[in-house]
Amino acid sequence: MKPSASRIERMLAKVEAAPVPPPRKCLQAIVHGDDEAEAKALAEHVARHPEDVGLTVEDFNWILHVIVPWPVD
Repeated sequence: MKPSASRIERMLAKVEAAPVPPPRKCLQAIVHGDDEAEAKALAEHVARHPEDVGLTVEDFNWILHVIVPWPVD
C-alpha cells in the first residue's frame, strides 16, 4: 500500500518539528601523546563531523587526555 500525499506531509511535519540536539558544550579526545596530539584530534573530529570544517583547535572547548609513554625521553 502506497502512502497518500497527506500522510507523507504529516510524516514530514513530524520530522521537521523534531527538536534539534543542543550544541556541544565541549569535545573530548583521548590521544597518544606527541607534539601534534591536538591537530590529530581535530582531524579525527572533522572527519566524523564535516559541518565543523574550517574551525581551529582554539574554536573548541577541548578536554584533551594525552597518554604519554613512559619513560619520557
